[in-house]
Amino acid sequence: MSGRGGTVWIAIAAGLALLLAIVNIVVVELNRGLQAQVNARNQFIQQSIQLEALNREIIGALANLAVERNDDALKTLLTQHGITFNTAAGASRGQSTAPGAQPATRR
Repeated sequence: MSGRGGTVWIAIAAGLALLLAIVNIVVVELNRGLQAQVNARNQFIQQSIQLEALNREIIGALANLAVERNDDALKTLLTQHGITFNTAAGASRGQSTAPGAQPATRR
C-alpha cells in the first residue's frame, strides 16, 4: 500500500509542478506586455524632455516678435495658450526681452 500511496503523491507533485510552470508562462507574458507599455511611456517622456528646450526657444522667439512688432493678435494667441510675458522691460530700452532672460512663461 505504501507503494501506491507514494505514486499518488508523486503524481500530485508532478501536477502541481506543471500548474506552476503554466502560471509562470502566463506571468512572463503579462510582464512582457507591461514592460512594452513602460518602455513606450519612457520613450515619450525622454522625447518630451528633449523637445522642451526647443519649445521654450520657440515661445521666447514668438514673445519677442510680438513685443517688437506690437502684434496684438500674436500677443492674444500667446495669452490664450497661457503664455505671459513682460512688454515694459524691452520696450523701455527699445529692445525685446532676451530669450535667456525668461521672456515668456507658461502658466
